[in-house]
Amino acid sequence: MRKPTLSFSTIAILMILTTLLAACQPKATETTEPEAGEGSPTEESSVSPQPGEPLAISADLLLDPAITEDADSLLISSYLYEGLVRLDEAGNVQPGIAQSWIISDDQLDYIFEIRSDARFSDGNPITTDMIVDNFNRWFDPASPLHGGGNYPLWLERFLAFNGERDSENRAVSQFDGIQKVDRNTVIIHLNRPEPNLLTYLALPPFAILNTDLLASGNYGTIATTILSSGPYVISNWTETGLTLSPNPNYWNPVEGDLNFVWK
Repeated sequence: MRKPTLSFSTIAILMILTTLLAACQPKATETTEPEAGEGSPTEESSVSPQPGEPLAISADLLLDPAITEDADSLLISSYLYEGLVRLDEAGNVQPGIAQSWIISDDQLDYIFEIRSDARFSDGNPITTDMIVDNFNRWFDPASPLHGGGNYPLWLERFLAFNGERDSENRAVSQFDGIQKVDRNTVIIHLNRPEPNLLTYLALPPFAILNTDLLASGNYGTIATTILSSGPYVISNWTETGLTLSPNPNYWNPVEGDLNFVWK
């Protein structure tokens, strides 16, 4: 199978976004819950809208971060969605939807404990079933959610889809699947150690989306319903711009709206 690759400029944009947006995310540690509002996306950042100064972005947004390479779409997605983990200002991995994790001695199994208060913006819980479905969407072409997307960052970081093998019949991808253990626990299995796994999972394309909405098709445009798993929700999307407001069901509430205008 021919694998699409990311351009150097796109990779650079993603890494810059991840680093800069780390300073904009609520702070946490693996063992201590942060105070509400700390480290919100309203903190100063060269890619964040400032009070009284809306940030100009492209109007052509696709808020499905798994399948887009557009920097503005990924920026907005980083405010709307959260993955199992995220990065702090120093680039260190911190809890996200997963409140803690354990890595096996052979570094092939990552056991994630999902926080009990992880919810989508409509108040419904982010379940381990939905987390598994998101990973299967990215990894497995047989998933009903996979569709026709290229999943460029998945291929850049995880090298291949399920079933692809090299000339020596070894799995090309280091990712070997995800397993639901119970309502609070999932395990990611690897074929070989991947020391950057947690950092990869903090990237916007690996955020957890509501799979019921993904199943309806054409997700992420102004014409579709969008639910958030992260700190903000879309409160206004018009011909002139976009407003994000705090997600009342996010586990670590933030304050203040973020305003964007079209270029």
